[in-house]
Amino acid sequence: MFNKIFFSSPLEQFQVVPIISLQYGIFDFSITNETIILILIFFLMISLIFSLVKEDNTFYIIPNRWQSIFEVVYKMILSLVVDNIRDKKGQLFFPLVFSIFLFILSLNLIGLIPYVLL
Repeated sequence: MFNKIFFSSPLEQFQVVPIISLQYGIFDFSITNETIILILIFFLMISLIFSLVKEDNTFYIIPNRWQSIFEVVYKMILSLVVDNIRDKKGQLFFPLVFSIFLFILSLNLIGLIPYVLL
């Protein structure tokens, strides 16, 4: 297992390496390095959102630095959705667009760190 950590080429960090191989017939449920990164990103996003909320499930009246950044990103994505869809029904898609945006943003930020998680 430890011989997979050391790479001889910078492009080897993009290979999908199975860590735990789980196969059931023709289906492959293997846990790979990409699966671990996706789970890590999911829990980081959830912990970020819960760290911005007080004990009574409301945001702070005077926001801290992280909450201010989160609100700026929220307003930016909301204005993009409203400007592009231009219909009241278009705002129904905002939670989906915002979730996908945060997910792709966090994956890109993790991708800036070379050799992350094997």
